[in-house]
Parts: sequence; structure tokens; C-alpha cells
Amino acid sequence: MQKTTTSPVKCAVVGAPVEPVPIPEQDIIDGDPRASWALLWRSDDGKLYNGVWHCTPGVFMLTHPGETICIVEGRVTVTPLEGEPMELGPGEMAFIPEGTVARWEVRETVKKAFHSHDSTGTMLGGA
Repeated sequence: MQKTTTSPVKCAVVGAPVEPVPIPEQDIIDGDPRASWALLWRSDDGKLYNGVWHCTPGVFMLTHPGETICIVEGRVTVTPLEGEPMELGPGEMAFIPEGTVARWEVRETVKKAFHSHDSTGTMLGGA
């Protein structure tokens, strides 16, 4: 993982060297989704971060930081508890406001690039 830097950094989305980031058992609704990620950059205060995230098929709940995502591979339906489903596939981008609780239905292994804003700086813990 990179930290605050004044130099540009880059990372492959599809072939990124990702590390497991388990989905909590209590959040899994169906299947056996396996998530992994690589953080490309995180600000010193932990409030901003970006990277890549991969997830195998399954259904689970997720509480979001403010997040802009771009799907590179796979298909997913993201349904906020208080909103309409968003069908996302390769080349599509979405913004999910901070604090949104959403149901993720990953139908094909998803690979996404993301940029997140966590106003508390606590969502990643000591990551």
C-alpha cells in the first residue's frame, strides 16, 4: 500500500497483486463471495483512499464510504436500502454516497477501481 505521495502512482486493475479482505459472515446473504483488494494510495489521515477490489459471485450487504467506482470486469447489481437497483458492468461508473447501506449481488466476478472518502477516517481501521 502507498501512503500520501507527491509522485504519481499506478496499478493494474485486472492483474493487481491483491490481498484477501474477507466479507464478514454476518453480512453474507447467499453464496460464498470472496473479496480481495490492493490499496494504491491512502491519505495520512485515512479519510481518502483508492485502489482496486475484486469479488467472486455472491450476495452480501455493504456499508459504504463515499465511493466512486468503475467496473472493469464482471457484473453486479447494487441496491441501496433506500433506493433503486443499479446494474453495473464493464466500463460503467457509479457514485455511492457515504453511509449508504447496499445489497451487492455479484453475478460474475467483479473487478473495480475505486476512490473513497471516509469523513471519519475509521472505516479501514489500521489498514
